[in-house]
Amino acid sequence: LLAPYISSGMVKEILKLWLKGSKVIVLDVPLLFEAKMDKWTKPIIVVWVDRETQLKRLTARDRITEEEANNKINAQMSLDTKRSKANIVIDNTGSLEELHVQFEKILHVVTRPLTWSEFMLSRRGALSALALIVLGFIVTKEASSCKG
Repeated sequence: LLAPYISSGMVKEILKLWLKGSKVIVLDVPLLFEAKMDKWTKPIIVVWVDRETQLKRLTARDRITEEEANNKINAQMSLDTKRSKANIVIDNTGSLEELHVQFEKILHVVTRPLTWSEFMLSRRGALSALALIVLGFIVTKEASSCKG
């Protein structure tokens, strides 16, 4: 019921950050694929853990029974399926230090210089394209007024 309101609120926040020039915007969306939001987010980073570890951590964190934890896990798309749809996978089966090392590597990947197509989809690229269109329109208009 709330998904459309949440996603429209997220879109507004993303747009604000994009206009401010944020280079990286991170979304924490547990139901990213189920809500079909994966179509407009790149790269998709999935934090993966094996089912046994996930179950153990969930029961400890939420202080729930194993059955309740299984019900929560089964209510969502499996992490293995999410992993297969991801551009980048963070393996969360190790220590916190190992997790930090993986995060640092990923941070370097997502903050690297943009490719040409990524630049054109960025705020600067979109503004550059808009400026060229306006300039082209002005030049064409002036050229046609000089002829007539």
